Amino acid sequence: MRILTGLAMLMVLCAGTLQAQRWDDRHDDRGGWGDTPIEFGIRGGYDFSEDTGIAGAQIRVPIIEQLFIMPSADVFFDESPTEWQANADLAIRPDDFGGIYAGAGAAFMKRDETVDDDDDVQVGYNLFAGIDGGSILDTNLIPFVEARWTDMDDYDPFRLMAGFNVPLD
Repeated sequence: MRILTGLAMLMVLCAGTLQAQRWDDRHDDRGGWGDTPIEFGIRGGYDFSEDTGIAGAQIRVPIIEQLFIMPSADVFFDESPTEWQANADLAIRPDDFGGIYAGAGAAFMKRDETVDDDDDVQVGYNLFAGIDGGSILDTNLIPFVEARWTDMDDYDPFRLMAGFNVPLD
């Protein structure tokens, strides 16, 4: 749990630093990230492999207009052998496809598969695809739905996630 808390704090600190840098880039005529804001979001979902619920958070940091770094972290409910998962993903969202996006990245998962309380963190990869909706009414809430596949050595869960992103700009 300390690792998850540390990752969440790091994401928030990085978001503030990157947002300030982005503001400078947009106001000095040297280019920059354009009008694509950094977004913070919360999400929930379902792990079909473990038959359990999920809650998490993410941040989307634009690198260029259609390419994003998307770190995220999730915790799992019930008596699932998966306790938490942190992701370091890269996503592309082409303008011509509306809100559809796809990507891949690294997955870091804490699983307790045995009764010996082994605290090993497994490393694998993610593949995901999703769609962003438009803003809800006159708010900054942007809904999304995402399908995510994670592959570890002996474990490959499928998860369906949904949530909201909010531009930090």
